[in-house]
Amino acid sequence: MMKTKMKALLGKKREPEEPQFIVLNEYCQVFSGLKGGYPVFSDDIDEARPLTNINQFKNVQYGTSHKLEIHYV
Repeated sequence: MMKTKMKALLGKKREPEEPQFIVLNEYCQVFSGLKGGYPVFSDDIDEARPLTNINQFKNVQYGTSHKLEIHYV
């Protein structure tokens, strides 16, 4: 039974994972999420919320007047 499960797992094609990135504002603060529908930035890099889709970045950019940068992790 174990061999059939392994064959099933090995035979499936995996979709390529999109690279993750973090968003920094002009004050080197990281995007850490939304609060009240607006982007929140933090000085603590451990609070950074990694994104995978450029549309997510565009939504963050739309909600703030700060200049933003993408840094891939």
